Amino acid sequence: MNLKLAGALAAAALTLPASALADEGMWTFDAFPAARVEQSLGVRIDQKWLDRVQAASVRLTSGCSASLVSPDGLVLTNHHCVVDCAQNLSSGGTDYVKNSFLARTRAEERTCPGVQAEILLSIADVSADIAKATSGLSGDDFNKARNAAYARLESEACGKDPQTRCQIISFYRGGQHKLYRYRKYSDVRLVFAPELSAAFFGGDPDNFNFPRYALDVSFLRLYENGKAVRTPQHLIWKARAPLPGEATFVSGNPGSTDRLLTVAQLETQRDLILPIGQLQRAELRGRLIEFSRRDAESRRIATDALFGVENSFKALFGQQSALNTPS
Repeated sequence: MNLKLAGALAAAALTLPASALADEGMWTFDAFPAARVEQSLGVRIDQKWLDRVQAASVRLTSGCSASLVSPDGLVLTNHHCVVDCAQNLSSGGTDYVKNSFLARTRAEERTCPGVQAEILLSIADVSADIAKATSGLSGDDFNKARNAAYARLESEACGKDPQTRCQIISFYRGGQHKLYRYRKYSDVRLVFAPELSAAFFGGDPDNFNFPRYALDVSFLRLYENGKAVRTPQHLIWKARAPLPGEATFVSGNPGSTDRLLTVAQLETQRDLILPIGQLQRAELRGRLIEFSRRDAESRRIATDALFGVENSFKALFGQQSALNTPS
């Protein structure tokens, strides 16, 4: 079972792949409904299993989810999560985005400029601390007191340790506050990225419609003090396909569901925010395409930006279409 974790909401979403049914639910690692899962699916998930998955789950600074898949810091992720790295490592004469990158030895693995990786170490409930710090306050006074309490608790938990990062996350519109403590890795190196034509098969928009035909995969490796990080808690590749009715769990950095938006907020998205944003993205897409037609180097420079704009346009087009459907 492959779980990927990244982001403040380290969560697991439960699916039944064979019947293409999804059980309602997304849970943080400290609030997994093990008893309910065992009762409904007959699968026993214990704390040891959850701890291993949490330790093997990675968040990249791009917001991408990833997984540790070897005892030597090897990280599996999606291709689009390393495109920026591959492009930054490329030059006029070498295009790793177009032609792929493969490190045949550890010495050939290349550091990704500006990329960091984080692994969640712990989650602590600090709701009582926040409630005490903000008791009786409202408006700006409440916000200032809450932010000050956040800063104090984060500092106390991580101190000046450069290898850790602490972040308090608010849940349920401020009804709950959790302190997330992460282990940081600043030396992240590219191991493998396929050529864009394989990873982004069919181009735009086929990669959304037929993802099973794309080699949407890349590998990174975590380093520390010049050596590959030892990662005994890693996920193990299972070559066989999921069996009919087999429970499958996914851990990752989920995007916001926006389930708590009011009708008025959704109408504002539909009538104002999305249409204006889509016009801007369409204009930018056209300009990037024209720029990329100048020559090979312009095409290389524009590739990553165009990829991002087109993906955003497609995702938000779906949102806009849904909001324009009365039912």
